[in-house]
Amino acid sequence: VQITSNPVGVLTYLTAYSIWQLKRRAMNPNNLPTLGKISNGDKDFYGNAAKLKDKNLLLIGFAEHEADEYVAKYNPKSIKMLTKWENHIDSKVQKYPLSIGDICRKTDYEDNMFDAVLTLSTLEHLEDLRGATNEMIRITKNLGNILHLFGPAWSCAYGHHIYAKVDDPFLNFSLWTMPAHMHLLCTQDEIVDFYIDLGYDQKVAQSVIHWFFETKIINRLFFDDYLKIFSDSKIQLDSQELIYNFLPFNHRDLLRSIYPGKEDFSTYGAKMNFIVNK
Repeated sequence: VQITSNPVGVLTYLTAYSIWQLKRRAMNPNNLPTLGKISNGDKDFYGNAAKLKDKNLLLIGFAEHEADEYVAKYNPKSIKMLTKWENHIDSKVQKYPLSIGDICRKTDYEDNMFDAVLTLSTLEHLEDLRGATNEMIRITKNLGNILHLFGPAWSCAYGHHIYAKVDDPFLNFSLWTMPAHMHLLCTQDEIVDFYIDLGYDQKVAQSVIHWFFETKIINRLFFDDYLKIFSDSKIQLDSQELIYNFLPFNHRDLLRSIYPGKEDFSTYGAKMNFIVNK
């Protein structure tokens, strides 16, 4: 199973597994820490990070009620919305003009069309973050804003992003109860055995493996890789707030030893305001 092969240098699953085999110790998920709810997860940051009043905005990944709650109250001149998923709640928009399209590719929007592009829980799902960043830059005016709220990054405690059953604490990452970094520290057999021991059947246990390592709805980028892509692009970071969990130092150091070159395993995601500089 390949996690990713993008050019930013993210380890493939096989490479990571080989390193892990050399350094491994017993990694029963029951022995991993549980870190609880993320810190600084409030979503209402857009209007505090940038001036949105009288601006032409493109919103990506917002449901209509989220556009109302986090953006419209700041009285922008216009709001347009973009989503890739036709059957998702993001596509059930009545109040604002909606386009179905892929920000990773060239859209129908004109150059410099928007004063700001805002994304919500979108970046972790993009198969080509570098391409998407370039497209956002193209359609945003020079010195305009690109604002992101994203997570979970693959490198965080909940980076597997499993969301198989909303009310099940072991099948929904956002209930914040799962062992930390199970997807980065445990073999597939150990993960399956963990779920079997909890009373789940083999079919459910195997579906967890699919969610962790095979589904294409997440990109499996480490947080360090997000930073590299942003720093390589024609944008200047103006402000950021990290979303994170506190990690035990020995747990952090184990992850760093298994994934050399990767440093940040505590950051779940971030709220970032970039200024376009092209």
